[in-house]
Amino acid sequence: MANPTQTGVVPITSDLVRKKWVREGLIQKASESIFAPYMGNSYDAVVYQVNNENAAEGHTVVFDFDGNIAGKALKGKESAQGKGTQKKKFSDKIIVERYRMVVDNGDKFDGVNIGDLSINEHADSRSKLADKYIRFKDQALIDAAQGNTGQNPTHIIEFDGSTAAKTFDVNALTRIETILKTGVGFDVGGVRRPPAPYKTIDGKKLWIMMVDSFAAAKLKTSPNYQAMVYQADLRGTQNRAFSGVIGKIGQLVVVEAPSFMGETPKTNITSRTENSGWGYEASSIELSGLRLYDDANKAWTGQPDFDFESTELWSRCIILGASALQLAMGKMPDYKYEEYDFGINSESLLEVWTNVQKTRLLAENEDYAMAKVAGIDFGLVNVDIKL
Repeated sequence: MANPTQTGVVPITSDLVRKKWVREGLIQKASESIFAPYMGNSYDAVVYQVNNENAAEGHTVVFDFDGNIAGKALKGKESAQGKGTQKKKFSDKIIVERYRMVVDNGDKFDGVNIGDLSINEHADSRSKLADKYIRFKDQALIDAAQGNTGQNPTHIIEFDGSTAAKTFDVNALTRIETILKTGVGFDVGGVRRPPAPYKTIDGKKLWIMMVDSFAAAKLKTSPNYQAMVYQADLRGTQNRAFSGVIGKIGQLVVVEAPSFMGETPKTNITSRTENSGWGYEASSIELSGLRLYDDANKAWTGQPDFDFESTELWSRCIILGASALQLAMGKMPDYKYEEYDFGINSESLLEVWTNVQKTRLLAENEDYAMAKVAGIDFGLVNVDIKL
């Protein structure tokens, strides 16, 4: 019989075992995330992630940003004393929340009956919970980017198909890139500071435009699409960062993202330009992805009134630059296991301390006169396309 005090042997309830299992499970599933190529711990990443293991529920994680120096130069012998330009400082913060995801392990007796012994095991539960968390995190990022949680979109480019200039095709991509570079030409929001492109692993500076399959189909069937495809240069290390690429114009890379499937409760909204107000915990997520807006029924994909047969469907695509989104991680995720009814049944739980939001900065001293930073979707632009 094994010695119960044997060195190096710890029970399943030990923090060491639980946290090791969670870490391994999340690492294994992380590559399946829609945002896997775009996450990082610096300003240059699309999803700017900050980890603070001391931040439990209700604690604040702070994001810190510097600004460039603005101001006039002094000519000749004009006195410079006391005329130094103030350094700009901007910040944002997230209140970390606790989220828990539970799975019923079932009865091992029933697992034997169906010939699947693994279905009742901890390893199987860990894998499924990790998969559920990745879908939860991806949908939280997408819902934040689409403007459905917390904050309305500040800048939108619209294509309703009413004129050639308002038709979503390859020419539209050129128009979008010009708007991103100049900060001029938005249908909603007016002139803004151009969102900074994010820096890829090999130093290129690009904007990522995520479109759903419906918007992708409009682009692919446009007469000049094939000519655009041949311009794409995604060789070398850049390949692995752009699964789903359907085209590239200048610094704008168009990526096809999956569509949302699941259930979201009804909310009282009147237009696609206002946020829908549901929380990240509100949706039952079957597949994470972009949502459509049904303008006739005032509902987003997954809500009870949404209708795929509506004649007023809009795709809401998202353009992502540097620091478009923020992901805060508090305490290390934890795995918990609980038996009941004398060990016949059990449940496994994944507990995470996290939160997500768009980057919308606060000026700590003074903002710029024209190229304002504070109060806008900093690295994010929405593109609405009528289908």
